[in-house]
Order: sequence, then C-alpha cells, then structure tokens
Amino acid sequence: MSHEPFDQHQGLDPQDERLLGELRRAAGRYDAPPASVMEAARASFTWRSIDTELAALAFDSAVDLPVGAVRSAGGPRQLAFDAPGLTVEMEVSPDGPHRRLRGQLTPPLPSHIEVRHAGGTTSVDTDALGRFSADAISPGPVSLRCHSTEAPSAPRFATEWVPL
Repeated sequence: MSHEPFDQHQGLDPQDERLLGELRRAAGRYDAPPASVMEAARASFTWRSIDTELAALAFDSAVDLPVGAVRSAGGPRQLAFDAPGLTVEMEVSPDGPHRRLRGQLTPPLPSHIEVRHAGGTTSVDTDALGRFSADAISPGPVSLRCHSTEAPSAPRFATEWVPL
C-alpha cells in the first residue's frame, strides 16, 4: 500500500482531476474553522455597544466583480463599508506574510482607527482628508474601529469582520 498523499496519484483523467479539485474546495469551505477564527468571532461581540455604529460590508472586489470582469492576479483588494453618515473605503495589498491597508473615510473625518487583526491591534490616525494607512497586518479576520478626534461625542464606528 502506498503512503503518498492522494493528490499525488498519477494517471487520473481530467474529469477526475476536476472532481478532486472541487472536493478539495468544498472541504476547505465546510471544514471546521481554526481556533483563531472562532476566538475572533467571539471577541467581535465584546465591542458591540449602543454607541457604536456597525459599518456593513458594501463591496468586496474579491466577490463582487461581475463574472466576466478581468481580475489582475495579486492586485490589491478593494473593500467598502457603509454606515449611516460614513463610508470606509479600503485597499488591501499583500506585503510579504502580512497585509498593507490604505483607506479613506468619507466624508473626511479626522479620526483614530484601531485595526483589529490576528496579530493584535494596530492604531493609526487619519489625516485631514480622512486617509489612513496601516502596515504589518496579520492575515485572517480584520475589523476597523474608529472614532472622531475632533468630535469625541460623535458616533463611533466599527466595520464588520472580514477575512484578509
């Protein structure tokens, strides 16, 4: 009996190869999530409070582009989150084993932003135009929490958690 991994078997016809590929994708989708994902999901509810508005994911270029659209391999991923009175637009680029985030709040809102990710929390401030940048973001679930630095009584916002 051979001890080689199943996907190294030779001599399968192309139809069987496609079926194996589909089975691998299904197993990856429906397998139990890693412990870090479960922990992040549980932690995502600890910040919820009456004074925090949820900015819902409105656009994700990884899933929202039309089927016929050409996607550049390895190009930046575009995300947009909407909340009453605020839009958070973000570009995510690979940066070695990490991710680099570049974004903007619309309308421009000088704010403090906490990028919560698998590696911890990275704090950044927006400029006068509402732009921000965060480097060395660990892959996995990510959420942004922001509040105005000019109007502390203004609503606080937090984005949905998205996998990066």
